[in-house]
Amino acid sequence: MGIGNPLAGNVLDHVERWIPSEVYGHEKEYQSELQDYLDEVLNQQSGGLDLGIGTGGGGGHVVSTERGTSYGDVVVDDKVGIELKRNFSNSQKKKLRGQLEDYADNYDYVIACACGIEDMDGWRELENKFNNRNRGMMDMTEFAFVIKQRENMGSDPDRGGNDGGLLGGGGLL
Repeated sequence: MGIGNPLAGNVLDHVERWIPSEVYGHEKEYQSELQDYLDEVLNQQSGGLDLGIGTGGGGGHVVSTERGTSYGDVVVDDKVGIELKRNFSNSQKKKLRGQLEDYADNYDYVIACACGIEDMDGWRELENKFNNRNRGMMDMTEFAFVIKQRENMGSDPDRGGNDGGLLGGGGLL
């Protein structure tokens, strides 16, 4: 997509492709599943076919949870911070805004991922704020916003398509 760094762009592509295996009752369960998924796809070995070249695959990526100063939900190589929200609602908007501002101080690339959404207006408001703000030369953090629809959770991940894009909230700088 639009993230200029190959690793960050690859992580974003994988987050967009990821389909949670079920609708979970707690954010931690989405966090654990996404960490496992990213660790697998980013570190899969190509079997000697060099399939990982230029895509961030091929191994060596550290995919952790609640790491760094900001305690990102999922962090890749201490460069890409991912904040997950379960059933994003209006009451979570102010907290997410603060978390994203904190992430901007600690990660070069930030992905906000809503696993279910109840307040689309609030989500779009944050997306517009972080993708259109005048941050100045010192803050070059790039943001992306991804929505995982509850009705797609548990479906076949090979069905094609993703939840990102213009209408799905996958826009970035």
